[in-house]
Amino acid sequence: MKHKRTHIDKLKTLLFGKDLRITEGGRYTEEREFDYTSYYPVDNYIRPQEFPAENAYFITDFGAVANDKSVDNSKHINKCINACAENGGGFVVVSGGAYTTKTIELKSNVTLFIFSDSSLIAEESGEGFEHKALVYANDCENIGITGGGTINGNGHLFGRKPLFDKNITEPAEVIDVIQMRRDYRAQLRFAHPSKYGRLVVLENCKKIHIDNVILKDSASWTLRTTRCEDLTIENLVINNNRHVCNTDGIDLMQTSSAKIRHCFISCADDGIVLKNAIWEGCDGAMSNVHIKDCEVISCTNAFKIGTETTYPITDVTVENCRFFMTDLYPGSVSGISIESVDGSEVADVTVKNIEMSRCTCPIFLRLANRNRAALVNEQSASAIEYGVKPQGKGIDAKSFNMTGKMHGITIENITAKDIELPVIIAGFKQKGEIRRIKDVTLKNIKLEYRNAREIYDKRLFIPEYSREYPEGWRFRNLPAYAIWARHAENIKIEAFSCTPAPDTWKKEYIFNDVK
Repeated sequence: MKHKRTHIDKLKTLLFGKDLRITEGGRYTEEREFDYTSYYPVDNYIRPQEFPAENAYFITDFGAVANDKSVDNSKHINKCINACAENGGGFVVVSGGAYTTKTIELKSNVTLFIFSDSSLIAEESGEGFEHKALVYANDCENIGITGGGTINGNGHLFGRKPLFDKNITEPAEVIDVIQMRRDYRAQLRFAHPSKYGRLVVLENCKKIHIDNVILKDSASWTLRTTRCEDLTIENLVINNNRHVCNTDGIDLMQTSSAKIRHCFISCADDGIVLKNAIWEGCDGAMSNVHIKDCEVISCTNAFKIGTETTYPITDVTVENCRFFMTDLYPGSVSGISIESVDGSEVADVTVKNIEMSRCTCPIFLRLANRNRAALVNEQSASAIEYGVKPQGKGIDAKSFNMTGKMHGITIENITAKDIELPVIIAGFKQKGEIRRIKDVTLKNIKLEYRNAREIYDKRLFIPEYSREYPEGWRFRNLPAYAIWARHAENIKIEAFSCTPAPDTWKKEYIFNDVK
């Protein structure tokens, strides 16, 4: 028997596109069960590391005091960093405990060395942080972060109380995307205006090496690079509260010649994400990004290109990774999400040898024309992220309108268990014009649905959603279980299988306007 919506359920579907966001109330500081992942293989990624033998500058020699929350150590640490840089560079050593601090700024030829028993911890008021960051660098060369220690952002202190009183761990009896999305957002800690910013922000930097360090409990995007090149991130652990909104793991923005390898990431928002938007300060193409051997737990998208994309993103390889959800429901929104919705050309992307578990939509390819540059500027784009009202007009209304392209996408050797949506490949039609995703190869794909019934959600038509925020959940329960594709061209499928949910009412494949 088909599981259909009641009349009340049908009325609720009208609210699907409405944003469930808590905008009132004070700071909520309680740590709940399952906020942090139970699977935490830190010993597989973080190793003991000896003190640097030469050119070592200890922050305690410049006045830093450990294990005292009343002390803001930023002036002492920055003094140490400046002394190190002025003497030709070396290591700024953090050892002997936990050091409360506001923003510290790295300089060229300086490596921040945090010993394994020590940490930098964000000051709890959220006031006085510069550049919206705890660790910041601009126009630097040959910089690094290492040592086996921790940078702790205290991110759980800067949100409001979620709608739900506790986190959900048991899967729903019925696969219903509308309810799934509401359950997810009802567990989120939306931003309080005290939210100070990101954990590590690097801008206009070259020759960056981040190795053997733990980034914990970010208040916003954890590690962001903008207009950088020659970047290596390896043996990194990110362990965030999975209900603090907008806490991406790694955000590369206009960052080329980048390598991310052997990292563990657990976060509330996108795990590893590539973006390239004019309102985020980007002004040119990015290319040559290689990601391998990573484990990613994300409540949204494990690997993602987009959404903030106006300039080209090309030559990207992701391989030998595991994308999954452990002990929360819903699972990840998607495992692989590749999007161009703001005017970017996204091309020559290869994703291969990926194991997924509990990623709702295993593969989501989306070309649309949201044209966000016409709506936001640098200030208004991130306003909601910090719990304030957006202000200011769009930065560029015309340059990126209808310019988006997506082609040359190869996805192969994928296994995904406990999925709840099909592979989605969606171009768009807007004002009579059609834009297609082109030249996609899906090879050696094996999918398996979660063992649950699906809501009967048959509709007369599926809207284009070309101006909406792009995610697999936007399309609700689709009428195909293996692949649903629309407005696409030259799609090659080889060795593709999908085990459907029990008693499914759906077709295996639906191709609409696919050449």
